[in-house]
Amino acid sequence: MNELSWTVERAPHRVVVAVTGALTVSTSPALQDALVPLLAEADVTVDLTGLSFLDSSGLTVFIAAYKAGVRHGTTTTLAHVPDFLARVLQVTGLARLLLTSDQVV
Repeated sequence: MNELSWTVERAPHRVVVAVTGALTVSTSPALQDALVPLLAEADVTVDLTGLSFLDSSGLTVFIAAYKAGVRHGTTTTLAHVPDFLARVLQVTGLARLLLTSDQVV
């Protein structure tokens, strides 16, 4: 269950990071280390089609990405948010901060 992988696809002014697997305390730091620097150069869409699970440390990754975007004037958009995560975002209030989309631009 602690397997996580992602791919990075660069386009002009946008980066798409497609995440697959479980975003947990053991996998979150590596994704955060990969994701946050990308926001210094472009808007980032995180495609969550393949996300199977996340714990609170996974939310921390999205918060860190949001904060990096604010610092750099870029945005983080969560695309294809699974139902389980949509509920968590609503309950925690993060849905008001994090942009979501059904499409990957």
